[in-house]
Amino acid sequence: MANASIALSKETLEDLTRLSKVKKQPVQELIEELVQEAVEHEEDMALLKLSIQRNVPGAETVDFEDIKWD
Repeated sequence: MANASIALSKETLEDLTRLSKVKKQPVQELIEELVQEAVEHEEDMALLKLSIQRNVPGAETVDFEDIKWD
């Protein structure tokens, strides 16, 4: 695992500390979990925007059955 230093506001640190106590989870582990969830959410939103752009009248479509997976 790589190390990274980030600066957070006092309020955010207090919120994270409080949440880590409630979840009985170390702050570092909690932050990693929350950041990973945020990254996955951003990826999902980027894919959604891309799919909306590509879903236009007249766009070529491919049936699932026609895809050669090997």
